[in-house]
Amino acid sequence: MQENAIPWVLKIFPAIIGAILALVLSGDIDKDGKIQVTPGVITKFVCSVTVSLYGGSAFIEHYGFLTTSTMFQGFIMLVFAVFGLLVIGIAYQSIALMKGKKPSEIIAEVKSAFVAIISGKGGEQ
Repeated sequence: MQENAIPWVLKIFPAIIGAILALVLSGDIDKDGKIQVTPGVITKFVCSVTVSLYGGSAFIEHYGFLTTSTMFQGFIMLVFAVFGLLVIGIAYQSIALMKGKKPSEIIAEVKSAFVAIISGKGGEQ
């Protein structure tokens, strides 16, 4: 790997992690950590990574953070990935609330999805 490619890898990784977190918040990753790959999910993932890379890069350039560390820039990209699709997650959960889902159920669903992802049991039957 070329030396100048390493910073981009370190920025793309948080963008992907942020996109996964955004999918959890939008309800596309269920409480068991499983995901149904559909065109909609792929579109959300690609949009999240795109918002992260372009929005994060624009933010970094606009506010003069080009001289900061790669890890700091990666963190900015992570934040843009998560909050870039947070609106979709909020809309999804709002619709679920209007259909009669209780707030405690939504909190439990998001919490159990995070636990399943972190524990690595998302793909087990």
